[in-house]
Amino acid sequence: MNIVVIKKRFQDFKLDASLRFGREIVALTGPNGSGKTTLLRSIAGLEDPDEGRIVAMGHTFFDHQEQVSLAPEKRNVGYVFQEAALFPWLTVDKNIRFGLKDKEGAVAGKWLVELCEELKVTHLLGRYPARLSGGEAQRVALVRALAPCPDLLLLDEPFSAVDMELRPSVRRYILSLQRKWNIPVVMVTHDHAELHTMADRVFNLDAGRVTSSRRRSELKDAPRISY
Repeated sequence: MNIVVIKKRFQDFKLDASLRFGREIVALTGPNGSGKTTLLRSIAGLEDPDEGRIVAMGHTFFDHQEQVSLAPEKRNVGYVFQEAALFPWLTVDKNIRFGLKDKEGAVAGKWLVELCEELKVTHLLGRYPARLSGGEAQRVALVRALAPCPDLLLLDEPFSAVDMELRPSVRRYILSLQRKWNIPVVMVTHDHAELHTMADRVFNLDAGRVTSSRRRSELKDAPRISY
């Protein structure tokens, strides 16, 4: 069981959220400013909660009482930001390989070829981020996050910039990898197609709190929420 219990205070906002989930795809929904991205950043180690505990895949990432707070690079978490966040001074190829370090052997090379082909970025490897469209940059960011074979994948509206005709195939590929690796995925989305085709469980956040938790099967007859 993965556990995320977080309290984080800001000047005009307080995040007080609790999530429990297995090796499944979890979707976070809710209005802008409800704390979804802060939740992802806390899991990744980019935000330090004031209180709480984060346990993923049997590893304690953060425990306020035990004074445990692993650095982001120690968490083996893949994170795709809402903006691609590529290094502008590196080519696409070097951006992708940046986080691999000692994992770049023959197996990693074969895996990168497959990733680049599946997400259709092979022809972009020699380019710099400034020469990429928004959708191209986001697909490169997905490849970079998946390249080290993470134990946990965090996605912040990862398909919003991807061309409409490519979105279904990219979603299917991420879904197939999640099933193959049997790892948890936590994604922020406002897209109902993603909720109904990818999410195993949906948590709704409002004003920093989890207001509901539903299985995907419970969404079928539920009214659509518009944000």
